[in-house]
Amino acid sequence: KLIWPVNGKIVSKFGITKNKKLNTITENVGVEINAKRGAPVISVMDGVVSTIAYIRGHGNIIIIDHGDGFNTVYANIENITIKENDYVQTGNIIAEVSQKNSTNNTLHFEIWGNQKKINPETWLGKK
Repeated sequence: KLIWPVNGKIVSKFGITKNKKLNTITENVGVEINAKRGAPVISVMDGVVSTIAYIRGHGNIIIIDHGDGFNTVYANIENITIKENDYVQTGNIIAEVSQKNSTNNTLHFEIWGNQKKINPETWLGKK
């Protein structure tokens, strides 16, 4: 089981959800973890920072390559404290939960294994 990337509570689960009112289907390839704005975001495993970018709808993102085809993705962050190609260890602070969007204090967190999306809730330790 992995440590949590931020101190908080999952408010949007992994997978496909159906909105019966709007007759729509959406897929969340990660989880949203509600946290205090400005809360420290930490790496859940040792790895190398492969990407730091901005993606519309997710804000700043960090992707960490953990080897053996595993990657973690952290989005809706700011005050990034690392650079691409940096080696990070489990528990290192890598950023903060974004304060720019006052209605959404959530960290978007994903785990990928061999290019397949994995439900983070099955990997994160129990609180």
